[in-house]
Amino acid sequence: MYKKAEIRVGMFLAAFLMVLAGAAIFSCSREKPATRGGTLVVGEISDFESLNPMGTTDAHARDIYNLLFLSLLDEQPDFLSFKPRLARSYEFSKDRKQLTFHLRDDVKWTDGAPVTAYDVKATFDAQKNPDVLWSGRHLKEHIDSVKVADAHTVTYYYNEVYPYQLMDANDGPIMPAHFINSTEPNKIRNIQIEDIPTDGPFKLLEWKRGQALVLVPNENYYEKGKPYLDKVIFKIIPDQVTLLTQLKSGEIDCMESIPPREVKDLENNHPELHVFNFPTRAYIYIGWNEKAPFFRDKKVRRALTMAINRQLIIDNLYYGYAEECTSPFVPIIWAYNPNIKPIPYDPERAKELLAEEGFADSDGDGWLDKDGKRFEFELMTNYGNEIRKDVQVMVQDMLKKVGIKVDPAILEWTVMLEKIKSMDFEAMVNAWRVGTKADLEPIWSCASRRQGGYNRIDYCNPTVDSLNTLACSMLDFDKARPL
Repeated sequence: MYKKAEIRVGMFLAAFLMVLAGAAIFSCSREKPATRGGTLVVGEISDFESLNPMGTTDAHARDIYNLLFLSLLDEQPDFLSFKPRLARSYEFSKDRKQLTFHLRDDVKWTDGAPVTAYDVKATFDAQKNPDVLWSGRHLKEHIDSVKVADAHTVTYYYNEVYPYQLMDANDGPIMPAHFINSTEPNKIRNIQIEDIPTDGPFKLLEWKRGQALVLVPNENYYEKGKPYLDKVIFKIIPDQVTLLTQLKSGEIDCMESIPPREVKDLENNHPELHVFNFPTRAYIYIGWNEKAPFFRDKKVRRALTMAINRQLIIDNLYYGYAEECTSPFVPIIWAYNPNIKPIPYDPERAKELLAEEGFADSDGDGWLDKDGKRFEFELMTNYGNEIRKDVQVMVQDMLKKVGIKVDPAILEWTVMLEKIKSMDFEAMVNAWRVGTKADLEPIWSCASRRQGGYNRIDYCNPTVDSLNTLACSMLDFDKARPL
């Protein structure tokens, strides 16, 4: 579903059941006249995996480390244009195979060292180094090298011309060369944020894992007088009900992913709160691990999708704040195709497909089986997220009607994340934030099944890879869109 606020699920035939995509529902105390100072307390349902940009695949953590580190440019809301940040300006060569950035000369790391072009080069070299296992390494595959002209001028050299050259160069914040060059490549991703100098508007004051993360203004930040806040506290509260209670009581100032059923109550009965509803790049999905025997066959995966009533999930759990997503892209991404029809809800046809693949209730116990093995699997999700738990229950009931036994499992987020990384699961209810680059490679390509990659369901289709490569090479988006 595509979340019209921050609520999220659709269908990519061969691997995912993406039920909803939608919107981000975010609530904060109502605005007061702007004043300098003060503390903002943000409620978070789970702690962050890591705040080392080289060592995390957690989109939520990315939101935080972008407060700690600067990128060369700031990506704009249209996801296609950029404004200066660490770089004052940039230009391409006539053949577009060289991209030169001119950096600010007034930016410092929190340890007092100046930020220079050597930091940009060291960051790129680490991103490209296979021993570092940076999850975004594929984004740099068309960049051969980075060369320093002087302390504030650096050039990226490309091996081909394509529409995402600027976006790929900019992806990933710049990190300090003196940290990178003093650390073994295979250890960089495991260094804790407390041991890394930063250069963003905020710096880390303390991080009590599982309790709170505290940021304060970086006194070395180049924009004098910013940020305005004295402190930002991210308070870890691993339960949505408790989060909401603390929001209403004023113990926290903000929280995201408001349960849709609570929106009207907040709007009608809590005038001190403001509910923001805006399009998001996220969706909730059910991921079938194709390493698991039951999910290797695409006809079986299609049958599972046809047996699950996505619209009923949207109606019962999302209260109009979501819609079914029919592709890996959400409506606010230019490559989204609104004309694709979802796979229909048709449990009878699902039963037929399963029968064609040899599944039958051979022992009369009410469950399908094949080769003596019952069609039974574990469907995991993370503790504290009520909607995902409700999706589990609804899916369990729907699949029971076609003879498939679902065993729900609810895990701590960090435990679940480790299972996902090691592919030690059968199926999961999870969420994904779509990248601003219309590229399927990061989570759908055969290559991204590697360690540190985002392909957590083992999907691999060389034809899809070829079409995606062709589409991503086209400078004309109108020609690329049909692919």
